[in-house]
Amino acid sequence: MAFNVRRYLIRVRGGQEYLPVAARLAWFRDEHPDWSIETEPIHLDVERQVVVFRAVVKDPNGRIIATATKMETGGDFADYLEKAETGSIGRALALCGYGTQFAPELSEGELEEGRAAFADTPLPLRGESTSAEAMTCADCGRALRRAQYDLSIAKFGRPLCPNCQRKAQPQVAQR
Repeated sequence: MAFNVRRYLIRVRGGQEYLPVAARLAWFRDEHPDWSIETEPIHLDVERQVVVFRAVVKDPNGRIIATATKMETGGDFADYLEKAETGSIGRALALCGYGTQFAPELSEGELEEGRAAFADTPLPLRGESTSAEAMTCADCGRALRRAQYDLSIAKFGRPLCPNCQRKAQPQVAQR
C-alpha cells in the first residue's frame, strides 16, 4: 500500500500545508527500510549556542543519495541541537523527493545577515498569496523565520525579530 501523504499533512497559520519531518521519515522508512540516514554536528559552539548539523542519506551500497545541513541557535530555540538535527534530516529527505512540495526548507528566503535564509515557512496554497512584509519584523524589517513569527504574534501581537522582542519585553511586563 502506498504511503498516504495527505494523512500526515498539517495546516499551519495562513492555511498552508506542511508535511512534518516525522512523516517524511516514516514515508522514507516505509519505502527504503535498508537505507540509512547519518547525522553529525559539523559545527558546534556551545558558548555561542550555535550548531550546524549535516544529514546524509545513503542507499544499501553506501552510495550517497542526498546531503543537507541545518543551522540553529539557542537564541531561537532552547532545544537548538535537536532542531538542527531534525531540520537537516528533513532537508535531506526533501532532496530525495519525500514531501518536497511540502518542504519549505527548500524555499529560498530573503538574505539575512549576509547569508541566504531558507524559509522555515510553509508555502502558500494555490491561489493564496503571502506578502514579504508578513514575515518581517514590524520594528526593524529583518526577515523572520516561521517559528520566530509565530512566537512573536502569540506573545506580542505583532511580528518582531528576537532582538526587537528583547527590547519589547519590558513593555509587555508593565501591562
